[in-house]
Amino acid sequence: MRNEVASKYSNALYSLGKEKDNLLELKAGLAEFWEVVEENDELKKVLFHQRILAQEKKNIIEKVFAEDMQKDLLHFIYILIEKRREYHLESIIKAFNAHVDREERILNVEVTSAVEMKESSLDKLKNKLNELLDYNIKINNIVNKDIIGGLVLKVEDYIIDGSLSYELKQLEQKLKAIPVSKLGVN
Repeated sequence: MRNEVASKYSNALYSLGKEKDNLLELKAGLAEFWEVVEENDELKKVLFHQRILAQEKKNIIEKVFAEDMQKDLLHFIYILIEKRREYHLESIIKAFNAHVDREERILNVEVTSAVEMKESSLDKLKNKLNELLDYNIKINNIVNKDIIGGLVLKVEDYIIDGSLSYELKQLEQKLKAIPVSKLGVN
């Protein structure tokens, strides 16, 4: 059910954004809204509490966001609250972002390295990926010392593991696969 709800509402917001030619603004507004919700425990409790009336939730959302939020986005959130779909907000946002990224040819790439990458290295990688894939690449660099060296690229469901730890695991498996008699050890 969660995917159906997310699909329905994200498609509606996407259609609205496409019609008004403000998809990127809606995406940015949603990101800001969700960031505030995630950082504010009291707001999160109110927004997701089942016993608080929809009108009360809308009043609180209006007080917090009315000045800075686009009217279309504010009304969209009101509709979610009225229909008791605020519990699906995170899924709706993810689905909407995927629609916008597809439309705008944006590809989010997660780059894991053993150390923080220099901005110049990230730019080179971004430019090379832009050239190869013909997408507008957005890179998120994650540091994970466990990979020892190299890079792990994650694009949607695809993973390209060029880490030293992966290579060492591969070598270990190959060595374990060699029969002891072939090693010359008795």
